[in-house]
Amino acid sequence: MEADPGWTSAWAAVILWPMSFADRAATATKRTEKSQELPRVLGAWSAASILIGCIIGSGVFRKPSAIAQYLPSPGWILACWVAAGFLSLIGSLVFAEMGCCYPNAGGQYTYLKESFGKFPAFLFGWTNLLIINSASIAALVVFSAEHLFNLLPDALQPAPGSHWFQTVPVLMVAFLTVVNAVGVRWGAAVQNALTILKLAAIGLIIFGIFMPSKTNWSNFSPFWEVRGSPSGEALLAGFKGAFIAIFWAYDGWYLLSFSGAEIRNPRRNIPIGFILGILVVVGTYAAANVSYFCVIDVEEMKGITTQGGVAAEAALRLYGSIGITLIAVGLVGSTLGAANGNILTGPRLSYAMARDGLFFPRFGDVHPRFLTPLFAIVVQGIIGAAYVYCGTFDQLTDSVVFAAWVFYLFTVLGYFRLRRRYRERTDLFRAPGYPVLPIIFIVFAALFLVGAILDSAGSVSRYIEDPNAPGAADGIYPILCVVMISLGLPVYWIVRKVAGNGKYAREAPGDDAAAPAP
Repeated sequence: MEADPGWTSAWAAVILWPMSFADRAATATKRTEKSQELPRVLGAWSAASILIGCIIGSGVFRKPSAIAQYLPSPGWILACWVAAGFLSLIGSLVFAEMGCCYPNAGGQYTYLKESFGKFPAFLFGWTNLLIINSASIAALVVFSAEHLFNLLPDALQPAPGSHWFQTVPVLMVAFLTVVNAVGVRWGAAVQNALTILKLAAIGLIIFGIFMPSKTNWSNFSPFWEVRGSPSGEALLAGFKGAFIAIFWAYDGWYLLSFSGAEIRNPRRNIPIGFILGILVVVGTYAAANVSYFCVIDVEEMKGITTQGGVAAEAALRLYGSIGITLIAVGLVGSTLGAANGNILTGPRLSYAMARDGLFFPRFGDVHPRFLTPLFAIVVQGIIGAAYVYCGTFDQLTDSVVFAAWVFYLFTVLGYFRLRRRYRERTDLFRAPGYPVLPIIFIVFAALFLVGAILDSAGSVSRYIEDPNAPGAADGIYPILCVVMISLGLPVYWIVRKVAGNGKYAREAPGDDAAAPAP
């Protein structure tokens, strides 16, 4: 049964999915036991669910308070959320088109390899394994554990500084690693369930818009306000900080491309997954923020530092003490779902690299029974667990955003070359707005990265002058990202030596050869 992109069919697919999936998976298993390739078992709804689950995690709950400190009024804040969503939609449209042409495991890695060659593609895979995916997993499970503790009776809650704040997140990573190791159907099942849970939790917040006795629409006034200089200098500086926070909330849309080899009818389902998923996320984020402002004004929002942040405060005002419990459950499900999405999709990139002779051969192994890249999944889980002990939540998330946007920029630049290469094909989805929308994306990404580097340099200078100054260490993390990416240079040389003699050693398709879509 092919999943339909419509909401009615989508929810029906979720309900009937466990019954129909067993037959599809069994058939796919028989077809792939000998070939040791990943089976195509994911439909349109599962593709969209993976994207939604990878994106919606902690950002819409954790970041609104920080964003309110950067921007002065609801209008600018909502504009920033929508603008970031628009940029993510542009990226998703571009990735959807490239995914139709190259529906292989590895996604963004494949696009970079086909457009710029092997070394840039390797650097992306290296960065994703070492920074982007692993730091994301750690930040998400730490946030999830904090809210899991809030559901416990006071007598059972661990004391501040207790080892349980690291132990439980590590156990969460271990659980999700095992679930995804034993089969993509189990990882996708967990992803579908947690996606429904997180959307239900956010739905409780959004429903507050329709509770006139609880809302105060005067919180939206003034809707547009420029704090400080009439020239808007303070506003521009605020947008820069707000975008870093909001991009964490949107980060993860690219992860669907990693599972391209496991999506049925990829020419149809990959575009549906990208477009449906990102539109659901943008609409959800905009509605959630409107609901926040219905019950909390901007000045109050800036001062909220409690567990659960603005979302918990909004739930408390809307539903009373039961709201805190409901939102805590939603937060646990939301962040675990996002972490699961990273563990489900990220190892497919390492798998694809190994199969191309660009990573250590063990990462390309498919378990004969589970039909998953078991070794790649386990290594990803180990690195993600190690990051639990490294840095604060904001330091980890800022590192992820910086590293991810470096490669978003290069991937969309490469898109222009790839589009010229397959311009004669008429069987592919075409991203609308070409070339204007991709150019807008490239210009914004370049400006964003330059601004982040300049801010990082300023933070490093402050850190050298006073290492104990609040936030002084934050600027070191983008610098560390650059160092860790640069370490890929010697590792690439080692990998090429090792992989050249490995069991997957072969000449990868030429850098200029377009792979046909199945």
